[in-house]
Amino acid sequence: MYRRSVTGIVERGKTRDFLAAMQESVRHQEERGIRARTTVWGAVSGQTNGVLIASDFSTLEELDKFLDLTSQDATFAQIRRAVRSQMVYDASEVSIHRMAYHSDGLISSEDATAPRHFMRTLSGDVQPGKHREFVMSVSQALEYQADRGIDATTSVWSAVTGTTNGVSIIAEFDSLAELEKFDEMAVRDAEFARLRAASRESMVFLTSHVQLLRNLL
Repeated sequence: MYRRSVTGIVERGKTRDFLAAMQESVRHQEERGIRARTTVWGAVSGQTNGVLIASDFSTLEELDKFLDLTSQDATFAQIRRAVRSQMVYDASEVSIHRMAYHSDGLISSEDATAPRHFMRTLSGDVQPGKHREFVMSVSQALEYQADRGIDATTSVWSAVTGTTNGVSIIAEFDSLAELEKFDEMAVRDAEFARLRAASRESMVFLTSHVQLLRNLL
């Protein structure tokens, strides 16, 4: 499973037009046989007109088909320009990640990327040679929180582009109340704090960044 992410900022007052343009873009690529789940997330923390467009592909071949479409299909290029026209495009950034771990184990790609309502992302870098220890420590922390009733879908993604030791931990929740339960346990439960600290020890934690987003499309 591969994820192509575009982060950027939507012009003030342009959210409705931006989402309409995104729907047209998704429809066009689906009609041309590009199999990808595309989800649009809006920032809740930080700059609240920030957006993240996540397109998930089962294989690199599907991602390559999408990239070919962007360069060879003039109509698709025009549609994508309509999306970008609603954004502060100089502020946008594209990255590609590969799924390294999923809290539900070996499940179908459609199930693995089915979006929930809120998403908490932690992005950073793993220390060289520590990737296995990092994934193992994350899985232990997730088992602990699941055993204590935290309902979340969590995945770990490794960077393919840019800094290739980059990672993103993505936790999705159905409600802010469930996210608040997670935050409360992170503060009050000493064992959970110890398990999460083990994950951070494998990371260059000074480069990490936490963001909260809600599902828009």
